[in-house]
Amino acid sequence: MKKEREDWERTYHKTLKGLEAMIDIQRMIKNIKKLAEEANTTLTKAEGTILNTSINNRTMNAMNIMQISEDLWYMVQSDMEEQTFQTQRMLADELDRYKGKGNKYVEDNIREIQELYIEKGNKGEKGVIEDEEVILVKLYEASTTTSSSSRTIFIMDEVENLLKYMKFVRTPSQMRIFEPLPHYQSLKSRGEQDPIFWNEVAKAFLEKKHNTDTARNKYQIHMFQGGSPHEPYFIAIDNRKQVIIRPRKKIVATHVVGELEVLV
Repeated sequence: MKKEREDWERTYHKTLKGLEAMIDIQRMIKNIKKLAEEANTTLTKAEGTILNTSINNRTMNAMNIMQISEDLWYMVQSDMEEQTFQTQRMLADELDRYKGKGNKYVEDNIREIQELYIEKGNKGEKGVIEDEEVILVKLYEASTTTSSSSRTIFIMDEVENLLKYMKFVRTPSQMRIFEPLPHYQSLKSRGEQDPIFWNEVAKAFLEKKHNTDTARNKYQIHMFQGGSPHEPYFIAIDNRKQVIIRPRKKIVATHVVGELEVLV
């Protein structure tokens, strides 16, 4: 029973992330189409100047301008937004499979999402979901409302997710707080932008994935070592429960111990 609940929660999270990703794609397409329209307008205005300054390649330049203009106009007129919206509706319908699981948060969340898409369809409105706060659900809360074990499972999934992005960590020149990595996307909706959640994940990562230790005075310090042999970095937790990163193991240990001894 427990494993079954954990399995459906994981797939539920993945479905929501897929829906969220499609909304992000739709928003990106909208921006691209706007830029394409502006670029086409600018090109049209500049066409005369370009051709007037052409000496040997006037005909070729005119053909190139026409081709670029046609490509931009095709992008503006495309139905890519509608296609992504229909994919969103399909994913919203997929949420039916998670009803009746005994989780009120999930039930309310599914109803809110599906009603939003049904309302858009009934009104015959263009398929665009503008209100991201309605649709960008909080995956983490969906797990925490069930049990502490589900929360732990979710954090561990996030730790494994974070591990895939550690290759993007650059060795810093000096000590700093360990912050969300470039390109990192949390399993929690916008979790990479939530400092409290990020700090919890970073601490869990260090607890589960630490791969080196050092003893300093009476303290044993767990660290995660990454980077190349020539440019390593070390991650640890200081006395303020902040996760820090620095290039030299000895200096990290000295800092952590110094902070701890101040408290004694």
